[in-house]
Amino acid sequence: MTQYDRATVAADIARLTSIPDVSAAVADALDALGIEGAAIALAPLERGHRAIGPAVTLAYVALPDNPASNRRAGIGTSLFDRELFDGAAPGDVAVIVCPPEPVCAVMGSISAHWAALAGLAGCVVDGAVRDSNSILATNLPVWSATRAPIAGRYRLAKKSLGERVTVAGVFVDPGDIVVADDDGICVVPQTLLGAVTDLCLEGDRVERSLLATIAASTSTTDLRRRLSDVPPDVVAR
Repeated sequence: MTQYDRATVAADIARLTSIPDVSAAVADALDALGIEGAAIALAPLERGHRAIGPAVTLAYVALPDNPASNRRAGIGTSLFDRELFDGAAPGDVAVIVCPPEPVCAVMGSISAHWAALAGLAGCVVDGAVRDSNSILATNLPVWSATRAPIAGRYRLAKKSLGERVTVAGVFVDPGDIVVADDDGICVVPQTLLGAVTDLCLEGDRVERSLLATIAASTSTTDLRRRLSDVPPDVVAR
């Protein structure tokens, strides 16, 4: 991204941050624009965390042979996550994609501490993590498909760094905006961030108005009376 792009993106991210249930708001906005951008198969390591930022990407491929053989041969010694973090800007979100097999962790204590030091807003791992308690101690927001004690070292190799990846069926290009919270993850194409943000803020305004109307109502009958002139698709939010 150019410096201007980063300034524009940062302004839109700041606007999105004001929305309470932000991934749901973004999912609704993507629906309105006809974009498939929700990756619902990943869960946060700790509830209450959220991350919104440009994606930096890394993908792995499974190595042949067994870990002991690969270790003796010096194959798979580096997972390149440090290179990913070193090349990221503060506020970026690391998106790391693993093959379905073998199930092994590509983020643990050292990796999480490194990412936190680099200033990443969070990490999204379509695969496994380990050292969960140590990761939580860093306060780094992390989402993953699962957990596993087995290391990815000597089992996986870098497939790509800084290229398009697929996370839980959703394409992610470097610079796309990752929005992650307790409900899951959404990916916003960078060129659509402004439009998505505008839709999210309008949706949030409508939802706050509906909640205020509910709070002011004395019964559901009273509520329906108050909402009689509101379009059904708005009430059904």
